[in-house]
Parts: sequence; structure tokens; C-alpha cells
Amino acid sequence: MRSSVDCLGCFMEQALRVARISSTDEMVHLAAARAAAALLPQMDMSLTPPENAVALYATIAGITGCADPYLAIKQLSNEQALALLPDLMREVEQSKRPLLAALRLAIAGNIIDYGAMHSFDVDAALQRARMTPLVIDDSRQLCDQACCLPAGARVLYLADNCGEIVYDLLVLRCLADLGLDVTVAVKAGPIINDALIADAIACGLDRYARIISNGTACPGTPLTSCSREFLEAFYGADLILSKGQGNFETLSEAVAEIAADIFFLLTVKCSVVGTHLAGLSGQDPATLPGQGEMVLVDGKSLL
Repeated sequence: MRSSVDCLGCFMEQALRVARISSTDEMVHLAAARAAAALLPQMDMSLTPPENAVALYATIAGITGCADPYLAIKQLSNEQALALLPDLMREVEQSKRPLLAALRLAIAGNIIDYGAMHSFDVDAALQRARMTPLVIDDSRQLCDQACCLPAGARVLYLADNCGEIVYDLLVLRCLADLGLDVTVAVKAGPIINDALIADAIACGLDRYARIISNGTACPGTPLTSCSREFLEAFYGADLILSKGQGNFETLSEAVAEIAADIFFLLTVKCSVVGTHLAGLSGQDPATLPGQGEMVLVDGKSLL
């Protein structure tokens, strides 16, 4: 997915937001805003928004001196989600189709995104996931494929944000119960509120999966920049579950190159992503305005 002119205003908002999180000094905020404004004309609009975000966040970190401005927020997001985990585990266990229930709750968790949004209601998102149909719902296809895989088949789960990864654990547990060999990929370095290896381990994901990084500090999965370890896991997988907007943005047009079945699980939080997804899927754009719509889409249907 190429960057849109609408992304430029969003980048400016993100730059100011992260500068204010990093420092209380208004002169630092001004310097960050000026640096971001100077960077925008240099952005390669043929790149995906997450790829362009890498330079933006590195520039702001250089000005503020804070490499991981969302650290405290990430830790709090994980703690809040972990407090809900026992009840959510029981809810999934008591469901007629546990994997289906887990997938919906994990998609709801994708609302926790400080790049696309600055405020959100996780409890409301979880309740919508229980009560409201997904706008695009290929969850039964995903469940059927996962259940038909032989024991030991390789599943790669592309994780996204802190807090959200706790809800992902519900899905990982179901996949492990099916006897599948699960690997979770997180980011190699701090970027917005994306999860790192330490976060995944702190939240207990390593009980159900091997944890690796994709080798980048990009809020997505740009295959040309990922590590050899990640690419071996990616191209060697029998099934790929891609969580979140950033992973969708960087992989939505690479589906034809991927031998494994890939499913995208996300909450749509911006109109640019909504329009792009509608165009690929043939969905009515009016159903994807980018205001928190939840989708689970089979990548093959986007070809």
C-alpha cells in the first residue's frame, strides 16, 4: 500500500504527539514539528506508511533524546490486558468454537494503536467483537484451515502492539492446543507502541510459541528490510496470521508472492487503509470508513 497525501497530515500529528510525550519543553515540540515538516517533502510516496514512519520517528527521537517514548504506556497496556486475561481465557474455553472466539477478541485488541489513534476504549471494542459481525469475516475459513493442518505444521503470527499481544495469546493458546508449531514475530527495536521480544515474554507468549523479531524497527513488516531469521520463518510457514494495520499496509500487495495462506486480522482505524482494503476486497467503501471496523480477511481473496 503506497503512502497517501492524507498520510502527511497524520505524520505531523504523530510527530507532535510523540514530542509532547517525550518532553515538556515547548521549544523541543517546535523543533520536532519543524523537523517533521522538513522531512515530509523528502518522503518516498511509493513506500508504505509504516516504512515512511521509520525516518519520522528516528528524527524525533534524535531531537528529544528519547528512543522509546511509549515505554511506560506499553508497560501499562500490557498490565491492563493481563488483568483481564483470566476472565477472557475462561470465556474462550467455554465457547462452542474457542478459536473463533479468540480471533474476535484478538481483533478487538488491535484498537490499542498509538500511531493511528490517541484515545480508544478497549472494553467497548471487546464488547463490539462479541456482539457485532465483522465487516469482512473470513474467520471460518481460517479456523477450518488451522484445524486441517497436521500436527507440527508451522504457523507464523505477526504481532503488532503492546497490550494487544495479551489478547493474541488467546489465539496462540488455541493454535498450540491443535498441535501446531507456532512462531510469533515482533519488532526488533522501539517504534510507537509496537511489541518487542521482552514484551512478548513478559506477557507469557513464549509459553505457546517461539518468539523472534522481524529484524526491523518499522511498525509493519517490510519484507525487503527483514532479517534472514524472519524471512526463513515467513517463507517456511504453512499458515500466516498478520495482525494490525501496519502489517496489512506493508503486506497487502505482497500476497501473490507468498506461498502460505495469509490472513489479515485488524481493526481499521484510518480512511486511507479502509479505502485501500475496500478496493482490494471489492467491499463497499462506505462500510470501511476507518472508524474502528473489525475485519478478518483471507489474503488470497485480495488477489
